[in-house]
Amino acid sequence: MSRETQADSSTGSVRRRLFLGGLVSTLSIGSLGTLGYATRSPAETLEVRVWLSEEAARYDGVDDRLLEYLDALLGYEYWQLELSYGGVVSASTEDGARVTINGEWPRILAAGALGTRDLDPAADVNLLVTDGQMTTAPTGFALPHVASVGGARYLATLPPFDDLETVLDDGSIHRVVENERPTRTIQILLHELGHALGLEHDHGVAFRNGDAVVATPMLSSYAWDPSYDGDRSRCGTVYPSTDDRERTLSLIFSGCAQRELEEYNGGFSL
Repeated sequence: MSRETQADSSTGSVRRRLFLGGLVSTLSIGSLGTLGYATRSPAETLEVRVWLSEEAARYDGVDDRLLEYLDALLGYEYWQLELSYGGVVSASTEDGARVTINGEWPRILAAGALGTRDLDPAADVNLLVTDGQMTTAPTGFALPHVASVGGARYLATLPPFDDLETVLDDGSIHRVVENERPTRTIQILLHELGHALGLEHDHGVAFRNGDAVVATPMLSSYAWDPSYDGDRSRCGTVYPSTDDRERTLSLIFSGCAQRELEEYNGGFSL
């Protein structure tokens, strides 16, 4: 893992120009929903950069804990992870969803890519963590390559990653945690990061573990939402009944999601 704030390779520069072109094009037509991907081979490098809002940065160690978790959870064999901390960002709101929905975080990134703001966007995922509320949805939001989420005060209280329980399901290893505020917040963060990389809700799965049902990041709390329109993942895994079963969470993307990530090619089409 690299924790350098600046990336200066020629490949990274090309990918950032693609990022900038797509983002500026999107902002210029006043829409946040018309981004497209360039067709390329699967990415060999995944560049992820994390920023904290001013309020989020007040919590000691939250940046190190985030990098620890993301390093462990995104370190797949099919890419080289370049993970870094970008620093503190001043924004008009601490709301982890609104700061992207209203276009502010994408505009900050565009200004950084244009050189009019002291901020260097990453090619693949640009994640802003705020101290926004985590009780009423939406608590985070994502576009291709751009994500934001609240809950910094809870993320700062996460235990060391290696302390989490390991569970085996059909040959897949999961880090299973209780459905409590800090661990639910990190799963929501992974959920939005997954959206930024092109994953959808039905890339997630749920499975039984003893008397509990475990939901992976992309399905998340939809596993217990009776209004959710879906009974299986897009890879065909049927969701189990959750009646009278404990609700727990996995911080590992499902096999279905991981297969999609392996084909991730990144980049914006202009």
